[in-house]
Amino acid sequence: MYEPADGGAGFGAVFFLIILAVYFYFAFTQYKIAQKVGCADKAWWSFVPVLNTFLLIQMAGKDWFWFLFCLIPLVNLIAFAILWMEVAKASGSSSIWGLLVLVPFLNFVAMGVMAFAGSTAASSFPTSGRIDTSKVKPMA
Repeated sequence: MYEPADGGAGFGAVFFLIILAVYFYFAFTQYKIAQKVGCADKAWWSFVPVLNTFLLIQMAGKDWFWFLFCLIPLVNLIAFAILWMEVAKASGSSSIWGLLVLVPFLNFVAMGVMAFAGSTAASSFPTSGRIDTSKVKPMA
């Protein structure tokens, strides 16, 4: 009679918990990024497997048909690179952080930077093309 090894079930449970923790880390960071870029009403979509791709497309400011690009092999790499770079810019980070989301192990850092880092110098510039001179003191 066959009896499984004693450590198999324990290893499987630990592996499942690690996978679950990684999933929730990425979902939570996408949730925080969505709040940052103005998609707070749909930020909970980041926890739902297919809806999180639609949330990514909305955060990047692209149309719904980008979802089709995400389904085509090899094209999806380019599509996700463009989408994440746009999301990085929208969150006030460098677009390089968006590109690093596609690199294994660096994606942990990239998602964390986009989600939890304060806004960068790009958001401190005036949004309109004019500079507000009403608060500038004249030199004597």
